[in-house]
Amino acid sequence: MKLKGKTMSNKEKILNSIKNKNLVKVISGIKNYDKEKTLNIALAAEAGGATAVDICDDIEIIKSVKSKVKLPIFVSSINAKKLIEAALYGADALEVGNYESFYAEGKLFTPSAILSIVREVKLSISKDIILSCTIPATLEVENQIKLADELLEIGVDLIQTEGFSPSTPSSDRNDSSFLDVLKASSTLTNTLELRKHVPGANIMSASGITANTAALAIAMGACGIGVGNYISQGSDINEMANRVKEVVANVNSFASKLTPVKNLALKM
Repeated sequence: MKLKGKTMSNKEKILNSIKNKNLVKVISGIKNYDKEKTLNIALAAEAGGATAVDICDDIEIIKSVKSKVKLPIFVSSINAKKLIEAALYGADALEVGNYESFYAEGKLFTPSAILSIVREVKLSISKDIILSCTIPATLEVENQIKLADELLEIGVDLIQTEGFSPSTPSSDRNDSSFLDVLKASSTLTNTLELRKHVPGANIMSASGITANTAALAIAMGACGIGVGNYISQGSDINEMANRVKEVVANVNSFASKLTPVKNLALKM
């Protein structure tokens, strides 16, 4: 990919996709410490045309993925020191979050705890590293908005929404479109609320996103999506890559109809 006649850096690739509202981040899992599985997901993400891949904070896995793919790499963690270390080993973006996998353990994340992690990371990384933060879906919408405002003040570049995946109610319906929209409804709603109340934020929707709902996230005001289980549930690299291609095609098709605007929170 080139920008004005020159090859884009990984940071520029991420910024450009945010500007064009077609960022597709494939998430391998914050707790996925299986090097082979992570690498397969990263290879599928690259083959499928994703913007970036999001991996855990293990240094050996970071080095392995960087040696095999050219995609920009997000590293997700709830440990500030691990994120700072990941930047030293070549992470292009750092993500405070994702939290969903911790909820089953009864662990919740307060705004004060999140802000503490973000501040520590922000003070320790260069301006070339993109900083992202997930807003917990466990917070009331008013508190999500307040946290988003505070994150922007600190200098967070990208805010990721998440949602709860409600159990499917008793119904005769089992068509994939219905179930996918139901699964993504929470994060889509959070995206819409943040877009309305925090217009200057770069928002990425994640949690329960599939090929059927990726474009809906863009319609709700996101500049990109994070997609995990829908991709990793593919039986092999080829199937995962095909799922990535489907998501990317749907996002690009919708985003191409929108007028690109200069983003308020990030500068090229």
